[in-house]
Amino acid sequence: MVTTADFPQADRLEQVGKVAIAIAKGNRADEEIEAFIGLDSAGRQGRYYRLAAEVLGLISNQHNSAALTPLGEELASISTPAGRMDFLARCLIDTPVFHEALRYVHQHNPTDDQLKQWFCRFYPGAKTTANRRFHTFISYLRDAGLLQSSDSRNRLQKHAGSVVKQSAPSARGLTGRRLKHSPTALPTTGAQGSIRVDVDIQKRERANQIHWLLVDAKSSFLDDRGIEPYANEHIDLYANEQGDVILYEMKSVDPEGMNLLSQIRKAVAQLYEYRYIYEKPDARLCIVTNHGIAKKDEWLLDYLARDRAIAYEWTADFANFECRHDAASLLGGFSP
Repeated sequence: MVTTADFPQADRLEQVGKVAIAIAKGNRADEEIEAFIGLDSAGRQGRYYRLAAEVLGLISNQHNSAALTPLGEELASISTPAGRMDFLARCLIDTPVFHEALRYVHQHNPTDDQLKQWFCRFYPGAKTTANRRFHTFISYLRDAGLLQSSDSRNRLQKHAGSVVKQSAPSARGLTGRRLKHSPTALPTTGAQGSIRVDVDIQKRERANQIHWLLVDAKSSFLDDRGIEPYANEHIDLYANEQGDVILYEMKSVDPEGMNLLSQIRKAVAQLYEYRYIYEKPDARLCIVTNHGIAKKDEWLLDYLARDRAIAYEWTADFANFECRHDAASLLGGFSP
């Protein structure tokens, strides 16, 4: 359930991104952040921008001392304004308020007035405040390049996959059937051999831009086929098409393939754990990366398909996917 605190008050999205840069350079208090981004209001605007950066998941704050999250660290490392703005677009999509708004836009292509009416109904506070917040809200969407306006209507410009992807509680399992044991209650692997997914590691990995783009692209792929994409706190992406379940694990691979083997090993372990934890032993398994495999590493494709029954897909443009014929047979109706 959203609260008024989930709606940013800071006016300019670009300066919200600069908050992360300010903190990376050692400016942690509201007054210091405000001075860095070029404002002067005795810290009041600095607080608004700091709170907006918190809403977008870029920073955490305690006693007026801000620190970067993994998302904030990644944003601060981006050197170009255009790159930072595209990253902020991703952050907006991943917040409850903007995600719901963009789902509405994607489904209805509303006019400005219709979008404002939706926003005022959605806003949990006073109507007068909703009117003020709407101006900030729509300017964020336009600055981030998420809205395209034509014929007096607003349309989703990019990242449709992340907009249509739905978050599901882990307790409902992969098919809506409640699990015998809650995944979040499972203990860490230890002497007794119990399995628990490391959620913190997963969150750090998901802060990677390539990883996010892979999930976005594959979600779009599923949506284009009329299949609803889902994710939970453990699984990057999964789908259930009339009982035929597929689990995806996305991995970022460097162009030289230096981290390929370690990433594949992680993905194999994770996929088997998910299939076991979520009590779906017949689920299809698929690893998705941003590079194909070099000829010298093709044994991995044989190993995955023939020995592990895991499909391997890759994309060069975050739009079109490829796989070998043996992987395609494992993917069935989910094959590209």
